[in-house]
Amino acid sequence: MRRPGTYWVGRMHGGKPGDRRAGVVWHTQGSGKSFSMLFFAARMVRHPAMQNPTLVVLTDRNDLDDQLFGQFQRCADILGQVPVQAGGREDLRVLLNRASGGVVFTTIHKFMPEKGEPMPELSARQNIVVIADEAHRSQYGFGGKVNEKTGEMSYGFASNLRDALPNASFIGFTGTPIEKTDANTRAVFGDYISIYDIQRAVADKATVPIYYESRISKLSLNAAALPTIDAEFEEITEGEELTKKEKLKSKWAALEALVGDPKRIALVAADMVAHFEKRLEAMDGKAMIVCMSRRICVDLYNALITLRPDWASARMTTRRPRRAGPAWSKW
Repeated sequence: MRRPGTYWVGRMHGGKPGDRRAGVVWHTQGSGKSFSMLFFAARMVRHPAMQNPTLVVLTDRNDLDDQLFGQFQRCADILGQVPVQAGGREDLRVLLNRASGGVVFTTIHKFMPEKGEPMPELSARQNIVVIADEAHRSQYGFGGKVNEKTGEMSYGFASNLRDALPNASFIGFTGTPIEKTDANTRAVFGDYISIYDIQRAVADKATVPIYYESRISKLSLNAAALPTIDAEFEEITEGEELTKKEKLKSKWAALEALVGDPKRIALVAADMVAHFEKRLEAMDGKAMIVCMSRRICVDLYNALITLRPDWASARMTTRRPRRAGPAWSKW
């Protein structure tokens, strides 16, 4: 029987030899998922049956890779070794070309072959465990696609990952598992090992309750304001064929222009100020704003400090700096 703080050990229920799906850990955001990953890794590297395994800690964004790597690096004593972070595709191949041991951090995008080439096998060892963070994302690209212009075949990141590490085992950590026809977290990683959902987290006071309040702000199109697409788009759609990629880019640009229309941003900023100040009359608190793009983040920030100059701050978090671009790209 599973109880809070107790997990299945050994083979998953119904698991068969050679399955290589270790299971899914469903822990809601803010409840200590990264520590669960850390403690799992520490147990794995010390388990006699694993024979000094190599652990590959996988994310799908550079900022998450840096954040999780920093957490593991600060706790290297628990792991009994210092984790390493792959700087690029070639570096990843070097780091995985080892006889045993190691905790390697990488993004799934680094599992890409050379142009026109199949994904090479990087290690055939069986004692490799891939620990996927945010396992509900970027883990379902198993099929191949033909580029209509060049005729070249390309495969998704999930397929490349398994070609590179054909005998590895996979465990997924996520706060939001999904079950769709073409994207099923449990189908990829196996059944749930532990479930700590939002209801349990709130009951334990590990996280605060979430309340949703609809706020309507009409969209309007300003064709002249179509933005330059963020560099992250290129990374996210790297595995897509060109025609589909261009369609996605066009849709993103159109939607971003609608959401980031200056008149709409001014309206949203005024509503946020009024709403937040009214709440402060009743209780202390903080606010976090999430926007669709970097441009919208900066424009909304500027609109807010125009209304409330004393709210100004030099701190703004984005995924990574751009090398060149509009004035807002410095953020």
